[in-house]
Amino acid sequence: MTSVDSASGPVSEPVYQPVSQPAAEPAPEAAAQGVPAQPGPREQHAKAAPKRVPLDVRASDALLGWMDRLTGPTRGTYQAAMLRVGFGLVFLITLLREVLNRRELWGDQSPWSPDMARRLLSGVNGSSLLLLRDDRWWFELMYVLAIVFTTLFVLGWHTRATAVLFYVMVESFKERSILMTDGGDVVLGLMAFYLMFTASGRVWSLDARRARRTGRGASPGPGQETGVLVALVAVVAVGLLLPWWSALIGAAIVFVGMWRLPFELEQLRIAVVSAMHHCAMVVIAAQVCIVYGAAGLFKVQGGRWQDGTAMHYALRLEYFSPWPSLSHIAEGGAVGGTLIAYLTVFTQVGFAFLVFAKRAKYVAIAILLGMHLGIAVLLGLPMFSASMALGDAVFLPTAFLLWVRARVPWPRPRTLRG
Repeated sequence: MTSVDSASGPVSEPVYQPVSQPAAEPAPEAAAQGVPAQPGPREQHAKAAPKRVPLDVRASDALLGWMDRLTGPTRGTYQAAMLRVGFGLVFLITLLREVLNRRELWGDQSPWSPDMARRLLSGVNGSSLLLLRDDRWWFELMYVLAIVFTTLFVLGWHTRATAVLFYVMVESFKERSILMTDGGDVVLGLMAFYLMFTASGRVWSLDARRARRTGRGASPGPGQETGVLVALVAVVAVGLLLPWWSALIGAAIVFVGMWRLPFELEQLRIAVVSAMHHCAMVVIAAQVCIVYGAAGLFKVQGGRWQDGTAMHYALRLEYFSPWPSLSHIAEGGAVGGTLIAYLTVFTQVGFAFLVFAKRAKYVAIAILLGMHLGIAVLLGLPMFSASMALGDAVFLPTAFLLWVRARVPWPRPRTLRG
């Protein structure tokens, strides 16, 4: 018998207290069975508190994203094509409608004589091709060229060059008899200027059809000789209105189109063209909002719009009443006239804010289109109403334009890339 066995009394076993220790790594068997490891307190805290991105990094990322959208693939090409066709048809229909009265409106028999027009334009730095000569043959030549250039612009034939010729003709006829029109030519002149910077020939044009047939886009190089020739004609037209050195600069730029650009310069050209298109479309939308905002604010200052009698007096104007009986019916009485007056003012003033709403802007556009339809029929101003209605339609979605296009008898839309 040992000494331990002979000790008197029971022997107590030691007691172990649990000690908190960091989580152990999972056993290889658990990892092999796919059991996820339990994160420790530090790992959980790191996941709960994401890293904070510095302000300069976020600003640079936002700027780079904005530049990518500005110089990336062109957007709004269908809206630009709609503006090209619409405003071109407005001017073309005006020329064809007034072909019998052309000399009284813009020619040698006009009460607004060429000398009076020159004196007025000399004070505002204006110019017109119709005032370069007083001969009748010159006026008839300009009238025929205006019809030809506008037709080519509507069809989208070498659109970049014909857009310049279209603008020159619109401004020349507007400046020739600036006090004898209904105001629609002012909107037409602004939009014709903006359209020179848009890619309005990418779809619904002969340019797009030719690019699809030949597989050659709008890049400079062999095969663009016709476009260069048309562009030179546009440069000559601009040179007749602007200083001679501007025509030389334009001709130098146009002649570059005879040679194929290096890859880096071609990429730069595509980015610049896309940026100009996007900026021009934004300016067009802003111009429409400014026109409506200014018109609504001017109406607010008048007492006739505040008391609701503006519709009554507008429909009673003798010079703007082609359908007197219809105008009398459209007055709507005291309550109806007041509702129409207030609805018009609120829609015009708030249009710049409503365009940012996804659904409310379509209601505002419908109201304004109805207003322009009433002006065209009741006041006899179809061209002015058409110009403003086309400006409203620039806010319509592409899906709606394609839906309307599918129901219009016209060649299938072609897409031009590059």
